[in-house]
Amino acid sequence: MSEAIELPAVRRRPVFLAGARKNLTARVDDFRLALAALSGHKLRSGLTMLGIVIGVFTVVAMMALLNGLSKTINKQLCALGSDAFQIQRFPAVQFGNLSPEIAARKKITLSQCHQRKELLPQAKIVGAEMWEYGKTSSAGPNRDLGTQVAGGTPEFFTINNLPVASGRGYNEAEAEDGARVAVIGAAVIDALFPNSNPVGQKIKLGRMELEIIGTIERQGGLPLGDNPDNTVAVPITLFMELYGPSRSIVLGVSAYDHESMKKLQDQSVAAFRRIRGLDTMKENDFDITSNDSLHEMFDNLALIVKLASGVMCGLSLLVGGIGVMNIMLVAVTERTREIGLRKALGARRLRVLMQFIIEAVLLAAIGGLIGVFLGYCASWIGQFLTFPAEVPLWAVALGIGVSCGVGLTAGIYPAWRASRLDPAVALRDE
Repeated sequence: MSEAIELPAVRRRPVFLAGARKNLTARVDDFRLALAALSGHKLRSGLTMLGIVIGVFTVVAMMALLNGLSKTINKQLCALGSDAFQIQRFPAVQFGNLSPEIAARKKITLSQCHQRKELLPQAKIVGAEMWEYGKTSSAGPNRDLGTQVAGGTPEFFTINNLPVASGRGYNEAEAEDGARVAVIGAAVIDALFPNSNPVGQKIKLGRMELEIIGTIERQGGLPLGDNPDNTVAVPITLFMELYGPSRSIVLGVSAYDHESMKKLQDQSVAAFRRIRGLDTMKENDFDITSNDSLHEMFDNLALIVKLASGVMCGLSLLVGGIGVMNIMLVAVTERTREIGLRKALGARRLRVLMQFIIEAVLLAAIGGLIGVFLGYCASWIGQFLTFPAEVPLWAVALGIGVSCGVGLTAGIYPAWRASRLDPAVALRDE
């Protein structure tokens, strides 16, 4: 009896792998065809994607600006101690002109600061300060034209979170007697004493010569507003001697911890209303500023800017999407005979549909990438100009994703129209 011959097993490739490879090859071919079609009409493609470029650039650039501002301002807001708040005559940030009611507020005086100290024994620190901006300071041949002079009580450095780097701050006796001493910031040191230790040397504010008894740690400037490194701090009574006593004083209060700060604010408002002689029917004639209030104000402003940017971006992308749809309809019309020939040779509707969808998405994606690149360029220019700008990755992903979505949405109808063409009719097209 003859032995049965065993044939070697034939390895069969899984059906789904073969199908996946076939689909991948088809998509690669579609991608090449789309790239060739776009490169064949460079000017038309560039003008079509312009709206998408502008929209994505707007999103990336504005989010870079807001992200950089947010990080810098969050860091700089710590200049006012986390457990401290200030009472001042006018709001810390004001958009537009002051209302007549606010402009008519009475000045805050140094005597009111002393009264508040007595009425707030539960406060850790109570101090006062005054500011003058754009003053000239000098030391020998060197001059600094952008000095901001702060007059304060000894608590000034703690309340404003300005640690003394070397030397010392002025004491209570010096603050009361108007001693001719000063504590200077890092930018003033750079301008007036670039190669020497300033402690013990002399500095002039106007014609008055002061002895430098200490320096303030380098802080880094705000992107908008004041740079604490430009500060020259002097005793508050000396400040009044230099610039007059008519200015309103800013009062600073520090709590023992952040949890008790809200309660201390309420107690401080009640005490200061009594000092100012306000009855129960009158509104406060002063404003309270803290890190929390400044954070809230900046967050509200950032939200408005984000919404405005979103509207601008949406309009640009809408225009870009209309342009993509229009150019794809033109492309379908121009390539009617090509579509008819492909379908006559066996191309299915899905293949034709995918070809034009990929072309539309590719066109929009290139516009999105250009917009992202321009957004990064704007960020680099801002950093070169010392303006904080940092592109967040989510803005890049959002810009590219939205641009591809616009291309997909705008390309569906032209692609569907191309896939529905009758080969016989399409081949007769002239």
